[in-house]
Amino acid sequence: MGRTILYILVGISVVGALAVLLLITPVPDIDAPTQQVPEDTQAMPEASEPAQSMPPITDEPIDVIATEQQPSVDQEPASDLEIPVAMSPSYSIDGVIVAGEYPYQTTVSGVDIYWGNDAQQLRVGLVSPGTGFVAIGFDPERQMEGANYIIASMHEGVLTIRDDYGHEPTAHIEDASRGGRDDILEAAGNEWADQTVVEFIIPLDSGDLADKPLLPGHEYTIIAAYHSLDDNFSTRHTRRGTGLMQLDLPAD
Repeated sequence: MGRTILYILVGISVVGALAVLLLITPVPDIDAPTQQVPEDTQAMPEASEPAQSMPPITDEPIDVIATEQQPSVDQEPASDLEIPVAMSPSYSIDGVIVAGEYPYQTTVSGVDIYWGNDAQQLRVGLVSPGTGFVAIGFDPERQMEGANYIIASMHEGVLTIRDDYGHEPTAHIEDASRGGRDDILEAAGNEWADQTVVEFIIPLDSGDLADKPLLPGHEYTIIAAYHSLDDNFSTRHTRRGTGLMQLDLPAD
């Protein structure tokens, strides 16, 4: 009986002690976070959502793709592209050569040679670095020989021009002296202190036995010569050389 009472008293003491312990232990606030993050520490993003870096703010455009992008099919051409413009067909045989007056130009032994042609005629401009005669020969066979030769000079504002033929390697004579004729259709010239300019038109095929026909679309050897001071056509040139002339093949 006494032992039973003792067990009851011990049990009551244990329960009382547990009750006191529960009363003095603070109960955590269920609304408070379970973990505090220091103010100077940034929270790391979760592994499933990688962080994205924003591009800096700038006035310049940002290249999204580093590789070169091909333009779309319907993209219009840039506005600054240069579109070729056809040369004006207008010209004037007046002894003055202006830019665009002739479609072709070359230089042979100091003589600037300009030319253009249609299906029937050849027009030529010569600019010599001297004040004597200037000449050009078309399609020679051996030096001057066989060439249709045009020679001209300016003296006191007057143009003298002649249609010759190269009858020897180093000589030429007037077409009229060998049964031909002068086939120069139009000519004009000018002279300055250090320059002579001559322009003329001849037929591509004059029908003259003293001339060789020139065919559109073909390339021909040409010879050019000038004298620095002398207007006499019989005087030996100061300088002479050869070049090439390509004729146009006009459209039908």
